[in-house]
Amino acid sequence: MNRDRFHPDHPFLYADFFPTVWCAGCGIGTVVHSFIEALKASDITPRETGVVSGMGCSRKISECLKLPSFSVSDGRVVDFSVQYGLEHPTHQVVAFLNNADFLLTGAEDFLQLRNSGHRLTIIYINNFIFNTAGDDGFPMTPYRRKSFDGSADLPFNIPLLASSVGAEYIARWTPLRAGWIKNALMEAFQKKGTAVIEIISPCLVYDSESRRILDAAERMQFYDGRTVIQNFSPLNKLDLREGKKIVLGTFVDSAPGEDKR
Repeated sequence: MNRDRFHPDHPFLYADFFPTVWCAGCGIGTVVHSFIEALKASDITPRETGVVSGMGCSRKISECLKLPSFSVSDGRVVDFSVQYGLEHPTHQVVAFLNNADFLLTGAEDFLQLRNSGHRLTIIYINNFIFNTAGDDGFPMTPYRRKSFDGSADLPFNIPLLASSVGAEYIARWTPLRAGWIKNALMEAFQKKGTAVIEIISPCLVYDSESRRILDAAERMQFYDGRTVIQNFSPLNKLDLREGKKIVLGTFVDSAPGEDKR
């Protein structure tokens, strides 16, 4: 018996894909759920959608969706998404990025979006992968990263980086805020240009006092206690190393030509 026909998200999701390799408490599943709910609420059908995912665990997103979906292994998710959008101008194109994609490209294809006017929704799952091996750091660690020449450098402030390419809509949420993610996507789908939504979802949360990794329920408590919603906060104040709490909210919501600040 095919379980698909009994699944509430049958038009969008391969139910037989589950259970998955995603860990308990992983934010990717929440993002996929919010994405599907946003499509349904926006009356966007599967055939009107294009999804592109990149490296790592987020790559599995393209495998679980009954949508025109693609995965990119060279990190150039934005490049592929833009080309797909040009070939399918009536589709709602959504790109799922993560840290590994920026590691491979240095955000080069992302930066090429600058004032391009491409209609694209980018969901950046910031999973805080710290190390590849030894002391080599991925570029999104909260304290340091290694640049292409091996020197120490600072991590990206994703909302500020999104603003630099002229994004019309910029927001940041955590997996605890599934409803907010859905609403953010619905707003992003209305934009005629680029929209960027950052999802703060570390792969692991380590408690230095108890010297253990938090379980799924404790991670949700971590998101609740360490975040604060401050809509339209100054973009240069959203560096994740600043302050005691992670600032969430909608930071930019503008039409083309309007002040992005």
